[in-house]
Amino acid sequence: MNTLASLAQAADTTEWTPFVVMVMIGAMALVLGLARLLRRVLGLLTRVLLSAGAAMTGLAAVLAGCTVLTTLVLVYVR
Repeated sequence: MNTLASLAQAADTTEWTPFVVMVMIGAMALVLGLARLLRRVLGLLTRVLLSAGAAMTGLAAVLAGCTVLTTLVLVYVR
């Protein structure tokens, strides 16, 4: 019999069982709560990034338009 098996047989495990169960339930509740929070944060971050991407696309289009208009004006003035 190895040391781990002898320790397991010698230890009085019944007094620790409720504590272990409560710790496991608490850890599971914490993980589930963090998963919900993380899902909300990721959803919010996705919306912010999509709106920022749309704004940057619009800004890039405006800058490209200004560049084209400036080029046309400079060509016309010459």
